[in-house]
Amino acid sequence: MNRLDQRIQQVLGRGEKFLCCVLPLGDPNMAATKRLVNHFLESGVDIVELMIPSKNPHFDSRRMHAACRRALTAQPNLGAYLDLIKEIRGEHPDEPFEVMTYSDVVQELGVRRFVEGLRAAGVEAHLLADSIVSPPTMLDEMDNLLESASIYRIRFMPHPFREDLLPDIADNGRGFMILQSVADKNGQRPTVDERNRALIERVRATGTRASIMLGYGIRDGQRAAEAVAMNPDGLIIGTVLMDMIGAGDYDGLSGLIREIKSATLPR
Repeated sequence: MNRLDQRIQQVLGRGEKFLCCVLPLGDPNMAATKRLVNHFLESGVDIVELMIPSKNPHFDSRRMHAACRRALTAQPNLGAYLDLIKEIRGEHPDEPFEVMTYSDVVQELGVRRFVEGLRAAGVEAHLLADSIVSPPTMLDEMDNLLESASIYRIRFMPHPFREDLLPDIADNGRGFMILQSVADKNGQRPTVDERNRALIERVRATGTRASIMLGYGIRDGQRAAEAVAMNPDGLIIGTVLMDMIGAGDYDGLSGLIREIKSATLPR
């Protein structure tokens, strides 16, 4: 087991749901990112997802787009983000880290250089955010290199739910997988829809070795409690944190993370 598996087992063993929070690298600058890692961990984040900024994060919110623009304006050299991840690992040798990118980042760096950067930083897992629309040849090359480096490629199940992705999740899911929560007909998530419960069980029934993480639309303690009631293994939070990071409201950020983490504790 790597550090990611160990952390998930530790948290679930305490009767909790694990909390993963997205940290956009380089927003507003590299030094701030290092401070934010500390804020995340001290506030109760179990797994930090380090997001390398993309020029086109097309599956994400306007706030995520804004975070990427701020980061790339300050530091356009993508290689610098691999160096930053290695520095973060040096400061936090026992923490599990997952890195999220879009395919444009991997293509610009080159698959081999990218995976070698993750390996050198001791990263446990990688999420390719647009994997479901990425070229199969790139995925095959990446999967071979990631496996050789003992790095998991995180699987993603979008909304609407796609049955055709289940065999891959069943056979190849490791660490955790991300389930995008159900949205209403307008694409909004005013509450955590009860239909998520059945989708979680549908993924679980495949026998995948990946823990199931529910995300999207979870913005406070109330929504987190609603998500926990659906019985995932963990929650992932991203968009709601971007505004606070952009505004430099680190105290508010820590308070929100603590509020959400509290909802994951056993009652």
